Amino acid sequence: MNRDDIIRMAQEVSGVEFPASMDGVKIGMSIEHLERFANLVAAAERERIKWDGIHSCHPHCDRPACLAVRRAREDEREMCAKVLDEMAARDKLSNYYVVAALAIRERGAP
Repeated sequence: MNRDDIIRMAQEVSGVEFPASMDGVKIGMSIEHLERFANLVAAAERERIKWDGIHSCHPHCDRPACLAVRRAREDEREMCAKVLDEMAARDKLSNYYVVAALAIRERGAP
């Protein structure tokens, strides 16, 4: 959310449209207008966070952004473990690759 978005929301709730050239102009709002403005800003921020960022939540959060990040992390973890499996298949003298793959998979286990 940028400055223009906030100005647009203020104009929406106040019913006053002022041109961009009126920088620094102060407008008065009633308590009701201020509450509507605060609610609009909060809703816009909640929507932005839903798709643009990760919030501090519990590990089982079902918000779309959190689900997508968890799936991507699990997929990446499994891809890394598979690379180590392939390396272990080629190196019969060491179990380092097997141990590393196991550790990666265990880290993702519930």
